Amino acid sequence: GRDAFYHCENLTSITIPNSVTSIGDNAFAWCENLTSITIPDGVTSIGIEAFEWCENLTSITIPDSVTSIGKSAFFGCSSLTSISIPNSITTIGDFAFTWCDKITIYCEAKSKPRKWHTDWNLDNSPVVWGCKLK
Repeated sequence: GRDAFYHCENLTSITIPNSVTSIGDNAFAWCENLTSITIPDGVTSIGIEAFEWCENLTSITIPDSVTSIGKSAFFGCSSLTSISIPNSITTIGDFAFTWCDKITIYCEAKSKPRKWHTDWNLDNSPVVWGCKLK
């Protein structure tokens, strides 16, 4: 839920149970030492600022079940080098990848879907369209 692990500075990894259907707003925000996370199938949404300022997050896997990524979801994840956005994502909020200095975004969609906010990639990080990482 909302703020579930907010500011847990010593959290380095976590296994999200398959029963979880959404990552709440600020759920992992400011977990500065979190390095990687795999979101299980069945999760349909990633909340507002869910992983904001997870500065050591280098890897995240988003399953095809996710349909929305909230505003500033990965804001300030400065160690994140790549992320694969499945075709199922119909909505991405503004500033979702702002201050992700090293990121390349791989989108399964061939072009930006209509419901993605204009400023979803405010920093103009590299985007590879029509591609999905495995």
